[in-house]
Amino acid sequence: MEFTIRQATEKDFSLIQALNAALFAEDQANDVTLDTHWPMSVEGIEYYMKSLMDPEKIVLIVEDSQKKPLGYLIASSANKWRYRKVKTGELENMYIIPNVRRHGVGRALVDHMKTWMKEKKVDRAYVSAFVRNSKALAFYQATGFTLWESGFESIL
Repeated sequence: MEFTIRQATEKDFSLIQALNAALFAEDQANDVTLDTHWPMSVEGIEYYMKSLMDPEKIVLIVEDSQKKPLGYLIASSANKWRYRKVKTGELENMYIIPNVRRHGVGRALVDHMKTWMKEKKVDRAYVSAFVRNSKALAFYQATGFTLWESGFESIL
């Protein structure tokens, strides 16, 4: 499958918002408390705009040969864990449209992000995924991420 990866611009705002909304809709199966309206909220809109403008973030779009969007990724080179001895960036969110998954699109996005992070002097990359999302967990392990922490949540 042929595709290209490019850095997003402010013109891609609506596209990123729509792809993130698709991610939220899909992830609702893994977290019923997820606010699927967040991508269209004031807070969501501010997040996308700041991400597009922040030099410590990268927003990538992957497109097919006809410029049809296949997915996106937002990552940060800011140190997520200030109490550790290494600088750790974060893959904040990514989404690949379902019919092109398992064709190397996601792996290429992650590889592009890792190269960018190395240029930003980041030592490690962090990503989180829902425990119930076995496909995402397998994907991140296949792209070089190692399970090193578990988060717990309690209903109060």
